[in-house]
Amino acid sequence: MKTLQAHPVPAGRPGVPRRRVALWLLAAVVLVPLLATLYVGLVEHRGGKPAYGELVQPQRPVPRLRLRTLDGKPFELRSLNGYWLMLVAAPGSCDAACQRLLFDMRQFYLAAGNDQYRVARVWLVTDDAPVNPGVLAPAAGTVILRADPTQLRAWLPLSQGEGLQGPMWLVDPLGNLMLRFPAGFDPVRALGVFGKLLYNTQSWKSRSLQPLPIVRDPSGPGPGAASPGAKP
Repeated sequence: MKTLQAHPVPAGRPGVPRRRVALWLLAAVVLVPLLATLYVGLVEHRGGKPAYGELVQPQRPVPRLRLRTLDGKPFELRSLNGYWLMLVAAPGSCDAACQRLLFDMRQFYLAAGNDQYRVARVWLVTDDAPVNPGVLAPAAGTVILRADPTQLRAWLPLSQGEGLQGPMWLVDPLGNLMLRFPAGFDPVRALGVFGKLLYNTQSWKSRSLQPLPIVRDPSGPGPGAASPGAKP
């Protein structure tokens, strides 16, 4: 009588989900210490307050927002993970205060020097009005997206009675809302904080960055209109 022998079952090939979990765990091991240093050592003083601006706590990851480019195409803000994002919100008419915000963001970008490719400027247009053509030149290189103001108010931290236009927000490369500079912020002091963040995270660079859907000035390329990865 023959005896039945158990045959070992060949080990299955690791599936894609398992490999993805391993990659995420590896990313967490590498990035968690970086974020701890970033939020505590680079931004906060010993007293627990940011050097300037307001640290957003708890973290607010970029949600799924209903965003559209100016030509009506849907856009996912989370596709820009890997960039430092500077966000401002204002109507399409863009009055003098709005233009000042766009100018300040442009100055921050230019001050980034060789790190410009790591920075993206985003103007969230809070209505369906035509965009003031006079701001396209100073806003050259800016990502301009139409947004639902109700969604923005639910995501972006605002002081009591503060409107969407006025503050500037920073989103870190992992897609988390990090800092808020309130309406009327001092651009020199805010630039100091932003420059320190860039300087102290120079060793962490994304391998690939999504091309920016920027609107260029129709009269010609302006400062800051270079594509990602291009030298200024």
